Amino acid sequence: MARYLIPIGGNEKKTESSEIFRQMVDLAGGSAARIIVVPTASEDPKERARDYEKLFASFNPAAIDVVHIGERRDAGSAALAKIVSEATLFMFGGGDQLRLSSLIGGTPLHTALLERYRLGNCVIAGTSAGAAVIPEEMIFQNNRFRHFRKGGIEMTKGLGLIDDVLFDTHFAERSRISRLVHAVSTNPAMLGLGMGENTGLLIEDETKATVVGSGTVIVVDGSAIEINHVGYAKNGGPFALTNVIYSILTSGMIYDLKKRIIVDPGPVAPPSSVIPNR
Repeated sequence: MARYLIPIGGNEKKTESSEIFRQMVDLAGGSAARIIVVPTASEDPKERARDYEKLFASFNPAAIDVVHIGERRDAGSAALAKIVSEATLFMFGGGDQLRLSSLIGGTPLHTALLERYRLGNCVIAGTSAGAAVIPEEMIFQNNRFRHFRKGGIEMTKGLGLIDDVLFDTHFAERSRISRLVHAVSTNPAMLGLGMGENTGLLIEDETKATVVGSGTVIVVDGSAIEINHVGYAKNGGPFALTNVIYSILTSGMIYDLKKRIIVDPGPVAPPSSVIPNR
């Protein structure tokens, strides 16, 4: 039974025609889908919940529930655990990822979510902050250092649904390449994935990642790094880093997160070459 993670780069189109949401609901069971919306990261969770309830209702699922965790004690009820055990799709909205990690991490809700995901036939999606919190590690602060200087980011634990990857969002639109490269430099075992707006990854069983949406996904792979001076540089100072592998993926391309290779270059192909005969 397959498991799916769908991190989205933010500012996604919330319409019934959205390829991202159509695939998301189909994988969760279509008309049999049981959906949980978690708007906790938002400054206005009620408004965000209304947006997603309206969107998901257009797909006529079996159930839609909103779970907002305002305090950690809210994440421990038996009734909530039952709802989680029956869900086929969880949607984490955007906002501040620290609200999600600090209020949900280590709670019975977190445990129930991990257990439900591992059973399979389950989709866990998130946009912006809701995407950043999905992996074992997450970036939560930028500190305004945009030009490859040490100390420009802060990281903490995410929800632990996938290991050895980092998700960054609003990537091209907010010029976040520097912070993702910085994050990968701190431990090149981590693979950096920067998603543009209205763009996401459909990740099957933590391995096969298919790009969906209208923008790009940037892959920052540090596995071939040779010179890495981030550990020697002064805080706030520049650091040397060589042989970083940098890829740009578009809709339909498939990437193997374990082998770090392109599995399918996608549906776009140039027309056949035309060479005049002389």
